[in-house]
Amino acid sequence: MKKNNQQLIFGIHACVAALTNSKRIVNKIICTEQVFKKYKNLIENKNIKDLNIKKRNQIDSVLGLTTHQGIVIYCNPLIKVNTLEEIEKENLVLILDSLTDSQNVGSIMRTAFLFGVKTIIYTKHNSFEINPYLIKSASGAFEKIQLVEVINLNQTIDFLKKKEFWIVGLDTNSKKKISTIPNNLKLAIILGSENKGIKKLSLEKCDFRVNINTVKSKLVDSLNVSHATAIVLYEVNSERIT
Repeated sequence: MKKNNQQLIFGIHACVAALTNSKRIVNKIICTEQVFKKYKNLIENKNIKDLNIKKRNQIDSVLGLTTHQGIVIYCNPLIKVNTLEEIEKENLVLILDSLTDSQNVGSIMRTAFLFGVKTIIYTKHNSFEINPYLIKSASGAFEKIQLVEVINLNQTIDFLKKKEFWIVGLDTNSKKKISTIPNNLKLAIILGSENKGIKKLSLEKCDFRVNINTVKSKLVDSLNVSHATAIVLYEVNSERIT
């Protein structure tokens, strides 16, 4: 959702994070009087020329939705020129294999940031859209996480292996637990879509195939991918947080 090539952001945490980000150029803000009073200094420090104080129902009409939490900003998209070479010194990265649900990805970013992950790699094709719903779901983490877009996932995995990353894949057919992974390794964790999982070729390149033990059910056959991410990162990352 863009207006004249501007990125639209709504939601308290997402907007506050964007306003705090020195790299963000904010062109317009619409907010309630209550929100303005609470974040007056932050808003005024950004020197926003187009400031509109409106009632909540008026903002509802502008956006056509009610989940904005009383604030909307229009800003220039972040210019993120991130490459794989930049992550060589990191110890833990995520790889999203054909995830298409933007809100799920936003939740993954929020979880990843809280567990110390700095970079998320994703495929250019058959992937999510960076939109206001993703940014709101990320709850401020979108401003902090580096996104690296790649075309060929298998070549990316090979590159990461050369940089001493061990590849971890979630595989419902595996009997190995996450706790079997040594905690002193550089890890790249692949997360596949809920309906198809990780692509076969990518799964074959994994050094560790692990599974999250859940109750077997014909009605519900898998965890939401954002919930699975939280469990995996908790298991592998508890000793990495600084």
